[in-house]
Amino acid sequence: MAMTFVDEVAPLVIRPSEIVVFQRDWLIGTLRDIRDRSIEAPAAERAAVLQELPARRWLDVTVLETNPGFHKPTPSGGFTDLREQIAATLGLESQDVVLMAREMHDPDQSVRSLVVILPELPVTLLNKVADDQQRNMMSSDLRIGFRIGPQQWLVVTPKSDGMETARMIRNVLLPLAAILFIILFSVWVARGVARPLDDLAAAAEKLGRDRELSLVGNFNAPELRAIGETFNAMQRRLKQFVDDRLHMIAAISHDLRTPLTRLRLFAEYVPDPDQRRQVLSDIKDMEAMVSATLTYASNQLKDEAHSAVDLGSLLISLCDTAADAGCRVTYEGPDHAGLVCRPVAIRRAFANLIDNGCKFGSEVKVTLRDTPDSIVITIADDGPGVPAAQREEAFRPFTRLEVSRNRETGGTGLGLTIARDVILAQGGVIELGDAPAGGLLVTVTLRRQQLS
Repeated sequence: MAMTFVDEVAPLVIRPSEIVVFQRDWLIGTLRDIRDRSIEAPAAERAAVLQELPARRWLDVTVLETNPGFHKPTPSGGFTDLREQIAATLGLESQDVVLMAREMHDPDQSVRSLVVILPELPVTLLNKVADDQQRNMMSSDLRIGFRIGPQQWLVVTPKSDGMETARMIRNVLLPLAAILFIILFSVWVARGVARPLDDLAAAAEKLGRDRELSLVGNFNAPELRAIGETFNAMQRRLKQFVDDRLHMIAAISHDLRTPLTRLRLFAEYVPDPDQRRQVLSDIKDMEAMVSATLTYASNQLKDEAHSAVDLGSLLISLCDTAADAGCRVTYEGPDHAGLVCRPVAIRRAFANLIDNGCKFGSEVKVTLRDTPDSIVITIADDGPGVPAAQREEAFRPFTRLEVSRNRETGGTGLGLTIARDVILAQGGVIELGDAPAGGLLVTVTLRRQQLS
């Protein structure tokens, strides 16, 4: 006797494998009946006879012209005894009966019907399958083959429900789906951890470039939230510290304008022409220093709105102005190169760089290279240059590397500082290097931006 059970507790897209319970003697007798009918039927009618067998409700029968060759896995335990009993009942030699039975590790992952062979069918099946592992034979893939002729074999298997391929795909996709879920979850968690750190890095970079507050938002994790609050408090203290000192410098520089104007008037009454010229020159130098200090201390250049500027025409104009002042300046590059920037600030930055080259060198060469993503400007002079160890120091406010402190050659010490602030606020990069002629090479890279 055979019984079939299907778990239908919950509707599933791919239903679980059937559990087929065979009584051992019934199975052996059915195999003998199948063999007898196959031998008795003419070869031309054998397929039709096998289709009409009563056992076809639970078993599939296939005719082969060769040995099925079930070599692995080798049946053991009760299945070995079953093979011998089948051979004896069918009157065949042991080598004329082959049997394959796979151990049932996880019934939920089985592709084919689960087969349980019992010595006898109990009145109650509850827990019967697990009662006696030695007497009860269980397999997730049972195949029995036996010879019916010199070259013909019959293979008997539990009847297929047609869902084997679907279950095989399910068994492959479920682990892949689990792995994919773990990967996506891990990426989500990693991004959740990395995003606050990215925000902190961006805020720190903006604070160093613009000297403006860039507060970070509230984070979910308490530890990150505490870091964010501490970072925001640090920003406020730093900005207050810098603003207080810049305001002090701006106030002092502004208040110096009145006494300088008064001194200029008094200088006109100096009787000696040479002394008068020297006093006026000193007053002019002091006014230039005050003006540069006010420009650096104020946010006027950074508060300027962005607009489209023809950088090529701007550089040509600055080079012509420097040439009119007596400096040998040449420009190489396209006549036009559009850039979205702060017009007054960018003009001030490149004017400072060209003026710096004219102060320390006798010849300055300005080159512009226009690319789809950025504009690269180089300003080279033939002066003494800046040693590599002092290039970063050259950008510090009120730093003049020219040891004589002569304003005719040393300047105010704010030209490069203002230029770098403007370039960084634009999102660009400014670097100092060695020019081909042995002087200083200033390289400015400006990324293209769109008007908002």
